[in-house]
Amino acid sequence: MTQGRDAKLVLDTSAITAWLRGSVAVGETLAEVNDEGGAVIIPLWCLVEAGHDTAMIERERLDLLIAHPATLLITDDADDWDALVALRSLTGRPDCASAAMLALDLGVDVMTADARWYKGVADGRIVLQIEE
Repeated sequence: MTQGRDAKLVLDTSAITAWLRGSVAVGETLAEVNDEGGAVIIPLWCLVEAGHDTAMIERERLDLLIAHPATLLITDDADDWDALVALRSLTGRPDCASAAMLALDLGVDVMTADARWYKGVADGRIVLQIEE
């Protein structure tokens, strides 16, 4: 990973949206990962969807999330398009396909508010459900 930090988790759209709404669970997880010197991955598609879903009302909180010392904003590799198509079929959403792809590539979980999106990926074992 970059900046000497190993990836510990991927945030999907629902986790980013939860952060924007003041989720204690997401905030505490970010703090813990930061304290351990790890990184939380933010897929670009998930950031875009969270911004859209919240009508950018919480733009300042989005900027705080992106600037957080533990977060890394990542885009998909164009060479992975066919795998993303397959993951899109399994998750039902392009943003979730991106989150799942990064989680599988990095060997980490996806933090989400809706584990159902990932039930078809690795038998749903890549999920860390947000508990509030």
